[in-house]
Amino acid sequence: MNKPLMHPGRGARRVRTSDMLSAEEERRLVRAWQDCGDRSARDCLLRAFAPLAASIAKRFGPHSREVDPDLVQQANLGLMKAADRFDLDRDVRFSTYAVWWLRAEVQAYARANLSVARRPNSAKSRALAARIISLDAELAVDPAVDRADATVRLADALGVGVQQAAEMRAQVTGADHSLNAPAIVNGSEDRIALLVDPDSLGEPAPLQTLENDVLRRALVDALSELPERERDIIIATQVMDPPATLEGLGQQYGVSKERIRQLRERGFERLRTAFERRGLTPDSFI
Repeated sequence: MNKPLMHPGRGARRVRTSDMLSAEEERRLVRAWQDCGDRSARDCLLRAFAPLAASIAKRFGPHSREVDPDLVQQANLGLMKAADRFDLDRDVRFSTYAVWWLRAEVQAYARANLSVARRPNSAKSRALAARIISLDAELAVDPAVDRADATVRLADALGVGVQQAAEMRAQVTGADHSLNAPAIVNGSEDRIALLVDPDSLGEPAPLQTLENDVLRRALVDALSELPERERDIIIATQVMDPPATLEGLGQQYGVSKERIRQLRERGFERLRTAFERRGLTPDSFI
């Protein structure tokens, strides 16, 4: 049986038996989704693997007690892709297949969202950052390795000291901190209040973060409703950096460049419909 992990804040390596699925249950749910489009079956898979998604997001994200919701969303996208693409004819557990997609999505997102202030610029530093992210991702999916063990193994792999490995990981995977966050724990004064700002740009918008969070989740939900190929084409051309070309995608899928363009436009139309059902317009995401 797969062994989803506990919520990271409550002993991430303990098994939560109520959410365990047998191999037969995994395959039954995947078949119901792939053959019948049964969203409740897919949602059941997502719920069963949610602790694992949260655990990987926690260990792959910044050094804090809170799980990065963006990384969790990416992990869930990986689960959706696994449910879409799992080959029921192969003699392999869905849980084993899903872990690869979880790691791949979280790793790709983390690499594309390195700290703005500390993004590596040289080819050598970019290669080192990519290796750190890759190693950290491999260690993150092993429930037998905690954060301290992972740092030791990372240090061994890079040939550096444990402290240096921890600092290098923090530089690559650490998140940028908002200047609107409290300067001290439970403090009332924001970091930005400690800076000299003679040319103030005006009052901050307190609802902006909440609004962006709602829009991001609406976009993820809308993308999850698309057929697999349309969703992958839109993500490849509109989200990935650098974006894929229509010609390159045509070669990948064995179709013409024009056919890829048509699939992308059809996906856009489905997204517009999904947005309208939620009372949103494409302009909301600009």
